[in-house]
Amino acid sequence: MRTLRPNRLLTLAFGLLLPLVVTACSSATNEAGDATIEEILSRSSSAMAKVETARFAIEQTGAAVYIDQAEQIQFSGATARFAAPSSADALIGVTAFGLSTEVGAVAIDGEIWITNPLTGKWEAAPEGLSFDPTVLFAVDTGWAAVLSGGLQAPVLVTEEGDTDERHHVRSTVEANRVSTLTGGLVNESSTLDLWIDAETGLVDEASFDVETGGGLTSWRLTVTNYDSDITITKPDLS
Repeated sequence: MRTLRPNRLLTLAFGLLLPLVVTACSSATNEAGDATIEEILSRSSSAMAKVETARFAIEQTGAAVYIDQAEQIQFSGATARFAAPSSADALIGVTAFGLSTEVGAVAIDGEIWITNPLTGKWEAAPEGLSFDPTVLFAVDTGWAAVLSGGLQAPVLVTEEGDTDERHHVRSTVEANRVSTLTGGLVNESSTLDLWIDAETGLVDEASFDVETGGGLTSWRLTVTNYDSDITITKPDLS
């Protein structure tokens, strides 16, 4: 019987074990390793398309942005709620006629009502009102659509303050996507920073700057309380 030398035995053993080690490492990487940008965005798009309700906030600073064509009502931010398929209500921070205040807004199936900034009474939104909070969650144009095909050359980035609990995505977005993210108020291209929950795939936060004719305007959006108990009804117009 042929006897293998010790060094030949070690070589043979290593050769037999190597495929097992590589397979085990590959399996661990597939199960717990870094997801690709395509996988992250696809999963997030699917998750956002299934959202039934959510609360969200929009902060805007910098150059003046108006919610009306006459540019009499200046927008400063909003806190809002969404209920699928196409309902939202919001408190909108505005400055109108020299007075800083909040106006209420309700949007249901394409109809929008707001409170009059002077009287506080509910009325149908006047012609030319731009802000519609429902577009952020519309399946065909909102978050799901932006994530599935609205990001140009997206990349994963890591900056100070980022954690493993969220994916940080940066991408160029065209004007129509910025219009969606601002509820129809701004229609210019921008660079978008987006933070996605690593466990759920749901959007946590987004921020971007937009250069408009009036100057630079900065935006920050946060989304919370997904699929909580939210009911939105038509306001009392009496």
